[in-house]
Amino acid sequence: MRKALLAAALVLSLAPAVVKASAPGAVTISVISSRADLVSGGTAVVAISLPAHTPFSALRARLNGTDVTRAFAVRSNKKIEGFVSGLHNGVNELTAILPDSRGARLAITNHPNGGPLFAGPQLQPWKCEAGALDAQCNKPATYAYLYESTDPTKSGLQPYDPAKPPTDLATTTTDQGVKVPFIVRQETGYQDRDQYTILTLFRPGQTWSRWAPPSQWNHKLLVTHGGGCGADRGT
Repeated sequence: MRKALLAAALVLSLAPAVVKASAPGAVTISVISSRADLVSGGTAVVAISLPAHTPFSALRARLNGTDVTRAFAVRSNKKIEGFVSGLHNGVNELTAILPDSRGARLAITNHPNGGPLFAGPQLQPWKCEAGALDAQCNKPATYAYLYESTDPTKSGLQPYDPAKPPTDLATTTTDQGVKVPFIVRQETGYQDRDQYTILTLFRPGQTWSRWAPPSQWNHKLLVTHGGGCGADRGT
C-alpha cells in the first residue's frame, strides 16, 4: 500500500469589508482549491468577485438553491472567499446574485472521495484496509501526536500526549524564523481507495482557522511517495 507524506495546513484570515473588484459590472465565481470539474469529497474553496464599489453585504450566494452566503467573507487579501460544503456527487450549481439581478453561476462537478475523478473505471476486485466503511475504502481520518525529544538516546519522533506534555520536548525554527515546540500532528486517512498520511507542525490547543493559520505554517508543501507506487507491465 503506497502512502503519501504531506506537510500541510490551512490558509489566511478574516479582514475588513473592502472588496477587490472584478471587471466593471461583472460578477465572477471561481473554485480556487482545484478545477471546478475535479472537486472531490463534497467541499471546495470558492472565490467570488463583485463589480467595483459593490459592498459584500449585497451578495447572495446559493448552492443548488440553498443560501450559502454565510460561508463567505472578505478575507485579509480583500477578496471574497468561502469554504463551500454539502456538494452532492455530480454537477452542482453555485450562484452569486446582486439585488439588481446581476450575477454569475458556476457548475461544480463533485466526485466521490473514493474516486475516480478522471482515470476511468477503477480496477476490480480491490482489497480495502481493515475497518473500511464501504467498497470505496472510505474510513474516517485518525489523528496522533508526535514530538522530537531533546534526549539523544531517543531515536525518531516519540508519541506525544497533550494531557501530559513531556519534559524533554525539543523546539524547532521554521524557514520563516518562527521558533515553535517540535510537535507534529499525524493525520491518516483514505482517498481514492488508498491511504494517505499528512504530517504538520502543530500546537495542540492553539486556535486557528482556514483563513487564520497557525504561526508555524509556512505555506509550503512537500509530497513524497512510498513503496508500491511504481507501474508494471506484464504479458
